[in-house]
Amino acid sequence: MNYFNYFTEIEEEFVRRRGSHMLVSPLDWSLMESWKQRDIPLQVVLRGIGNSFDGYDQRAHRGRKVNSLFYCQQEVEALFQEFTESRVGSSEPTANENSNEANGNEPPQFTKNTINDYLNDHLEMLTQLCARHAGVASLRETFERVILRLEQIIEDVQTAKAISPENLEADLTMIEEVILDGLKESVSEEQLKEIEQEGNQKLRAYKKSMGQEVYEQTLGNFVAQRLREQFGVPRLSLFYL
Repeated sequence: MNYFNYFTEIEEEFVRRRGSHMLVSPLDWSLMESWKQRDIPLQVVLRGIGNSFDGYDQRAHRGRKVNSLFYCQQEVEALFQEFTESRVGSSEPTANENSNEANGNEPPQFTKNTINDYLNDHLEMLTQLCARHAGVASLRETFERVILRLEQIIEDVQTAKAISPENLEADLTMIEEVILDGLKESVSEEQLKEIEQEGNQKLRAYKKSMGQEVYEQTLGNFVAQRLREQFGVPRLSLFYL
């Protein structure tokens, strides 16, 4: 992950979660600079931003917006401390650790080797998709971004003493959101409306029994599924492991 991408990814995630565009202030850039200088991994910062806004969204704020990246600072620091502690004493798996996995003390689907293989398989799929859509600038840039993120996550999984499936799932969910945004940008407004109309048609019989929020979420999931099918994009969630 190079210097430029680190700052861009953080800025774009903050703006996305804030819900409206706002230039990141020079003070915020100074904070990002300090995170970079301390080698805080990108996915730790992004997870901290996500957690901070998740908590913010659950409280009533009377229309007030988060105006500074410093709102996320404490959560980023807390997650980085957890990240650092998870790597204390990290080394190659010992015979005892391998035995524990073999004896079933770890859920089979969440062993380090299984997760590593799963992520590398998906990295290969995304690399192939990037090559397949190299002629479409927006898609190529999207896949290049998520490939860099996934490569860093794989490196962290390989060096971690212990893996948190919950944190890993949060990281993979953010990657899926970046991909979905890229897919939406790559199709015309007319194509997107056609998919939404198809979803509305299929959900018509159930709309009266669904709350508005649930309905919109379900429709959004339908659109996402159709776009993934159209472009052959795999799901990254550990649910599919």
